[in-house]
Amino acid sequence: MLIAISTLAVLLILVGWKFKKQRAVHIPLMSLAFLIDFGLLLYIELSRQAIATLQKNISTGADEGLLYFHVMVSAFMLVLYFVQIGTGIRLAKGREVSRVFHKNAGLLFLACRLLNYVTSFFVVSKL
Repeated sequence: MLIAISTLAVLLILVGWKFKKQRAVHIPLMSLAFLIDFGLLLYIELSRQAIATLQKNISTGADEGLLYFHVMVSAFMLVLYFVQIGTGIRLAKGREVSRVFHKNAGLLFLACRLLNYVTSFFVVSKL
């Protein structure tokens, strides 16, 4: 079920990216994807205590490189979500100076989200 929800979020992001020049489509799709991803993050933390599990693995010296990579990519992705929201709001208000940064950060966000998605298949049993 979590993979299906994550897949939906990724698809919304890809469709939103495809319609990046059509604000009436782009903004709602990206907003919905953010809400889904944030809800998914909260659910995983509340149901699996993911952060505590990661801290336990760190304190025991467990070698879980892919898990750590997944967590780092996920954290960076979350930061980039807020960067994208902030620059997107500025663009919606007509501040064109934010466009290049929004575009470049968006590409980095897309790469992080896809890495997050792919690595989630491998770490799902770890959390």
